[in-house]
Amino acid sequence: MKRPLTIAAVQLPSVATGKSAAARQRANFEQAETWLNDAGKRGANIACIGETFNTIGIPLTRKNAPAIVKSAWLETVKRFAPIAKRHRMAIIAPVLALVDKVVRNVAIVIDEKGHVAGGYQKVHTIENEEAYGTVPGNAWPVFKVAGARIGIQICHDNSFPESARCLALNGAEIIFWPHVMSGWGDEFMDILLRGPAIYNGVHHVPVCFGCPTDQAWMPGKLIGRSSIIRPDGTVAADAGRHPGIALATIDLAAPRIATQFTRPGDWVWQIDMLNDRRPDTYGVFTQPVKPQKPVSARKLP
Repeated sequence: MKRPLTIAAVQLPSVATGKSAAARQRANFEQAETWLNDAGKRGANIACIGETFNTIGIPLTRKNAPAIVKSAWLETVKRFAPIAKRHRMAIIAPVLALVDKVVRNVAIVIDEKGHVAGGYQKVHTIENEEAYGTVPGNAWPVFKVAGARIGIQICHDNSFPESARCLALNGAEIIFWPHVMSGWGDEFMDILLRGPAIYNGVHHVPVCFGCPTDQAWMPGKLIGRSSIIRPDGTVAADAGRHPGIALATIDLAAPRIATQFTRPGDWVWQIDMLNDRRPDTYGVFTQPVKPQKPVSARKLP
């Protein structure tokens, strides 16, 4: 029996309007509302927008960040829950928000009835966001929305194959990857976009921001390429470099099939892969980290 699901990877503009931080945050919310409504009108069952969309274009410091994002969670639910309910569409809204008086890079999950299903807190934070007070999370939750089991990894999380694997082991059928990674060349990014789908046998949905339509993309700008990628690594939809929506209907009942994998014939790849894992040999993954001093490329021989 088929399990069709229509996914929208909503690639918002990367430019914020307004002179003040408050004005820019309002503009970011208004822009997201418009694009999410469009995704809903186009029949999406689940829509995701880019990482910390609310603070795009806003310089952040440890001093100003808590005040700027203190109402972000409530504002997100207030604005997006009615959209989710109106279109019967689950929404993944990644924001920088104050959660229990702590700054978090968090993806709020709103189900198709307009109820908050929970939030994923980014596990692998980077120095830049830690500098303005962001505290990492410590868990890999899976949410059931729109009849699917979904997981989320945010930006730097995808630098670690363990992130998507933890989500897959926790039962995720689709992994969403909101991020703001810039482009270091197509070969590098193409692997990051497709890799989690291929080595976990799940659908992977990268969601970034688009560069301005009056500018050409080049390495160093936000990568764009918001897309829906099947478990076999093929791309069902790609939003390209500029603002837009990648929209595709997938079938969750159609897993990646491998032929001659561990035995003759055609078999469901993910089941065999999970069965063949050797967690008893993976202890090195959980050994304490011994920090090393960062090395500037300028000091390399």
